[in-house]
Amino acid sequence: MDMDSMSGMDMGMSATSSAAATTATSSSSSSSSSMDMMTMVFHTSTNDPLFASGWTPSSTGKYAGTCIFLIVLAVTYRLTHVIKHRTERYLISRATHIAISSHIHTVDDDGAIEKYTASTSSISKPLSFGDARPWRVSIDFPMAAIQVILAGTSYLLMLAVMTFNVGYFLSVLGGIFLGELVLGRFAGSVNAH
Repeated sequence: MDMDSMSGMDMGMSATSSAAATTATSSSSSSSSSMDMMTMVFHTSTNDPLFASGWTPSSTGKYAGTCIFLIVLAVTYRLTHVIKHRTERYLISRATHIAISSHIHTVDDDGAIEKYTASTSSISKPLSFGDARPWRVSIDFPMAAIQVILAGTSYLLMLAVMTFNVGYFLSVLGGIFLGELVLGRFAGSVNAH
């Protein structure tokens, strides 16, 4: 190769590399501007979109309304836990007809009926799939529907927290606290006093 052809190649390569550098620089600046829009640190902006670009608070009042919505959604999340627990206990007890105590009726010498209650004891066994209750539409379908609502609500709350907005984050935590404070006692054992 002679020098002229090499210098022509160098010129062609330098033009190509400068064009690539320009493209990389513009690509870098556009990606940095998109990273500025999605900060990965907690911040206190009042105009972060929630769930969709159409739900972007444009004033302090709308931001407060969004925070109140998140509090209500978090209370609903806790309420769904309570509903799931109580519905499951109700449906299973209704379907299985397991007697907690057995009643024995006898007739004494005077002809009066006496009622004796003998408690049944349950022996705890290790968990096995053979001991599982049978599948029933009346139990499993409502429980699956409640679980879908529970999962959808929890994912929406997670997405709100992932905006890294301090107000949204504190609203979710406040709603869960409020929901537990008001509704937590209803999720306990039905027979507990």
